Amino acid sequence: MYRVTAEGKERFSELVSAVGPSAWEDENFGVHFAFFGATTAETRLRILEGRRSRLEERLAAVRASLARSRERLNTYTLELQRHGLESVEREVRWLSELIDSERVGRSPLRGDLDPSADTTRKRADEPSSDAANRE
Repeated sequence: MYRVTAEGKERFSELVSAVGPSAWEDENFGVHFAFFGATTAETRLRILEGRRSRLEERLAAVRASLARSRERLNTYTLELQRHGLESVEREVRWLSELIDSERVGRSPLRGDLDPSADTTRKRADEPSSDAANRE
């Protein structure tokens, strides 16, 4: 039987909490996302925002390239570029939804409160405690 050592647990915690550019690049984002359950809401938010920012840069570059080369490319190459553009746009929308969910402390997959999120934050649609106490 194998066990994770204390050092191994500490190293895992360090790795999943890393929020630098490598966390939101194509090669590493999926791994970080897979272990979001072991991270804080702040860490998840920083990684999601970094990933979205990186993809928005990519989106701008693809749009500029498409605008410059539209006349020179054949129909199939244009279609491939359009497909890539739509894929990146779709991922940016998905990331924006995840970021919005993180900000209100809700699990993006179930719509319920995320137990690892900071539950002291109020959701925008919740009545304030003052209003509830006056009723």
